[in-house]
Amino acid sequence: MEPSWHVGAILREDPEDTLRFAAWYLDAGADRLTLYFDDPQDPAIGVLCHHPRIGCIPCTPDFWMDLGLDPDSRFTKRQNAALTHAYRQSDADWFLNVDADEFVHIEGRSLAAFLAEVPQDAVSVRIETAEAVGTGGDHPSRVFRLPMERDAARRVYGGDAGLFGPRRKGLVGHAAGKSAIRGGHSDLTLRQHWPVRGKDIPREHIVGRESGAFLLHMIGLDYAPWRAKVDWRIASRGFIASLTEQVAEALDLEDPEPHLRDLHRRLHRMDADALERLAAERALLELDLDFDARMERHFPRQ
Repeated sequence: MEPSWHVGAILREDPEDTLRFAAWYLDAGADRLTLYFDDPQDPAIGVLCHHPRIGCIPCTPDFWMDLGLDPDSRFTKRQNAALTHAYRQSDADWFLNVDADEFVHIEGRSLAAFLAEVPQDAVSVRIETAEAVGTGGDHPSRVFRLPMERDAARRVYGGDAGLFGPRRKGLVGHAAGKSAIRGGHSDLTLRQHWPVRGKDIPREHIVGRESGAFLLHMIGLDYAPWRAKVDWRIASRGFIASLTEQVAEALDLEDPEPHLRDLHRRLHRMDADALERLAAERALLELDLDFDARMERHFPRQ
């Protein structure tokens, strides 16, 4: 019998992006989704709250105070508290802790079948990041870059390698991936990428390209949503320090948009030559994915 699994996330997204996220995991067979809405008036709540496999929790000031937090506490602190709250209330065999722009993809089998393969002594399984990139043209599939060593990143990005930082392994976002946590461990606290017991990470099983398991991180593909989150990413340390400095310098200009657009292009788009270099480093992933078909199955447009 395949294990049950439960998804938890805290969101502040456009309604369409939230529905796309929910549809992906419903389609993948999640037994339950618990969605915490950082905006308690989020219009997606009205659509999703009637679904039998989705629980919607508006994050009102009272909700945060019930968790012992100030509503103005930094986002990552509130995120960890909300997802720990969801995990401890879940009765599923596994709990998947992800963000709204993260989609677990398992090649050749279901996510439940993948979880059934995790060694019994592992408390969690962490899935490697595959970061989406724009190709600047009509590419026949979705394109992702995989974590790479520093020398490989230099060969791929040339003079722009410094934008990606030494610890993010050639990615803009995190290279750490995200975890599914085995249920029933009431002493665990969830962090963004893994659970902890006290200050220690309990035994985890880390997988990636060799297992056909990927955390598809749909970060930064389009300029407008990227631009809308620039201030938030600076405040939440979402950018590496050197990139934060470049963004801040652009924001101080009378017209920052041309500079920010150029920076976005260098970070999140790759031309054919760059993709060839990425493939040479064995860090290119191409997938044929139809997000819209999943959304239409679960939330058809009226």
